[in-house]
Amino acid sequence: MNQDIQKSRESYARMVDRLIAAARASQNAADMFDENLGKIFGSNRTDGRCADIIQRFGRLTAGELAEQTGLTTGAITTIIDRLEKSGVARRIRDKSDRRKVYVELTEFAKEMVNTMFAPMGEVFGQAMNEVPLEDVRVIAQYLEFTERMNKAYAEVLTKHGSKSGASKKERLLCAKGFAQDVRDINPSLADTWGQTPADPPQTGKSPSIDFYDT
Repeated sequence: MNQDIQKSRESYARMVDRLIAAARASQNAADMFDENLGKIFGSNRTDGRCADIIQRFGRLTAGELAEQTGLTTGAITTIIDRLEKSGVARRIRDKSDRRKVYVELTEFAKEMVNTMFAPMGEVFGQAMNEVPLEDVRVIAQYLEFTERMNKAYAEVLTKHGSKSGASKKERLLCAKGFAQDVRDINPSLADTWGQTPADPPQTGKSPSIDFYDT
């Protein structure tokens, strides 16, 4: 094999390893940030994840929030109760359909988010000011792909969860079953690289609402 081609492949492999290592380190750092951020918001990490989804997509029903998080509607109800208690979210009822209840962020939560995340936007602007558009596009494609991958893998994991108190042998069998199943979906998943995601729902999906008294 041509030495230049061999070196190029080795360099590419090292860069991929660096990318994977950076992604894992970034996730750990994000977990640390979320853990400490929750203390200021008066919530835990799961509650914070739900609040983040509401902030991104606008008001949602409990069922829609459960779908976005992969949690049960029962768990979501408990989380919404905690978010209301901490002043982060509130329930609102649809006037045209009194059976339908939405949850949205409070003005307090919006002010907290705008205040605390403004510096993050500023540092990205400073650091990436001269990054070429194509490089930014590749970064976005990577993050979009890892989101699709993690969601797909999480769904597969639900089929391979070991029972409480399972032995190491049983857990290893679950791991092997998971690995086989994700390899089956990997080709179609890989084909989604570069796929442009659909725009998230607009906020304020129902103009006809009032406060929901709990």
